[in-house]
Amino acid sequence: MALSKDSVLSSEHLTRNLGRRTASGGIIALGAQLLILLTQFGYMALMARLLQPDDFGLVAMAASATAFVGVFADLGLSMVTIQRKEVDHDTVSALFFVNLGVGFALLPLTWLTAPVATWLFNEPRVFHLVLVLAIAIPITAAGAQHKALLIRNMRWMALQGVNLGSLLCGFSVGIAMAWGWDFKYWSLAAATLTTAFVGTVGLWMLSPWRPTKVANWKNARSAISFGINYSGSQFTNYINRQSDNVLVGWKSGPGELGFYTRAYSLFMLPITLVSGPIGSVIIPMLSRLQTQPDKWARTYLSAMRLTLMMNAILCILITINAQEIVALVYGENWSKSGTILMVLSLSLITSISGQFGGWALISVGRARELFVFSIFSSAIRFAAFLFAVQWGASGVAVAWSITSWVFTPVLWLYATRDTELRFADLVKAAAPFFFAYIVIVALFRFLGSSIGLSSDGSSLLAGGNIMLNSTVTIVIYGIFVVAPYRFAGPMLADMRLFLDKDVQSGD
Repeated sequence: MALSKDSVLSSEHLTRNLGRRTASGGIIALGAQLLILLTQFGYMALMARLLQPDDFGLVAMAASATAFVGVFADLGLSMVTIQRKEVDHDTVSALFFVNLGVGFALLPLTWLTAPVATWLFNEPRVFHLVLVLAIAIPITAAGAQHKALLIRNMRWMALQGVNLGSLLCGFSVGIAMAWGWDFKYWSLAAATLTTAFVGTVGLWMLSPWRPTKVANWKNARSAISFGINYSGSQFTNYINRQSDNVLVGWKSGPGELGFYTRAYSLFMLPITLVSGPIGSVIIPMLSRLQTQPDKWARTYLSAMRLTLMMNAILCILITINAQEIVALVYGENWSKSGTILMVLSLSLITSISGQFGGWALISVGRARELFVFSIFSSAIRFAAFLFAVQWGASGVAVAWSITSWVFTPVLWLYATRDTELRFADLVKAAAPFFFAYIVIVALFRFLGSSIGLSSDGSSLLAGGNIMLNSTVTIVIYGIFVVAPYRFAGPMLADMRLFLDKDVQSGD
């Protein structure tokens, strides 16, 4: 249901039926993400058969340069609009114009990185790709505040509709260019630009808010300070997310990078499917509860347990079926990606769990502390990648997995300081799911071949083995994790919290 221009900035309606709003948002987000996931699967499977690993590697090289600059386009100002208890029209208008100005300022700056990327990767085709992909930066910046307001107002259906619709348009353009006109790697670039443009247009159409001339910049200054710290943490996350691509491309070329990026895209599926959508609805909810520490802590732990309950099984399935998933989605020629995915997937559950620390810090406005932690973690991970890249993409994958297991408990300890949460609370909440992950993965690794649950990764056997492995895993997980009362009891209590229409006002 559309909101008026006044109510879109009001915070009063955000605390009515907060638990149910969040629960319905989670359901909508998960359902939409499932559709997006299926769409992405089909797109990746088709494009992997239409294009070569070099094509994906070239776009990944160019994206490393554009993402490096583009991470500053938002300046964290979207999260300001989402996180703040109260915002006014002047503040949001100011943030919009800052977003837009920075986006257009970064466009020529990104173009200046094109020769650097060409020299770094020793690949002349990257030059023009950077020039084209950079256009997405100001396009995305133009819709940043509209998207933030949709999230703030928990308009989940509208938001997910834009996400899915823009992806479908982008994928359609990419497939048409690759299949019908054989544009090779340019089809991937066209899909990216189309998705960005359609997404921004959709956000403007669905949000009634429009920017106007800013009369008072006073409130915007403190908001920008928060945003800069949050943006700093996003930049260091970029180092985490892109330095591996840069180093693999620099050391081994676009072919090896193509194998790595295809594996990494599958590695990110559980984060994209479950924890990402849940995080997008939990952070606004926790932000509304930041003045009620007890309820904030209780809601936080409930959301953490529910997220792990849904994600742990996905993590297990991807880890034990890594080779088969790659063979099924990309085909037999991508077996090297299967090996890389198998290594990366060993850190899936810790990569997902690391986000919980971010939930805590962002929702209470401690963006600076998140920035400080991300600086140290990114520096350490980059050093690990730099050492491991001599063994190629597989070595970098090993470095990612090891550092992920180290960083997650450290971030939990850091994020729970001076809050109602204790580090022991997070460990207790996560322990059953980590234990289940380790035990089931070990069972398949050590006993799989002897009981006939593993395959050679060929496309012929991949589908059948995935079904068999998944069936056995789901049965084991259901019996030993979900069914026992000591696990299922807390789960039901967590679910009831999100169905409580008065979660904001009392027990």
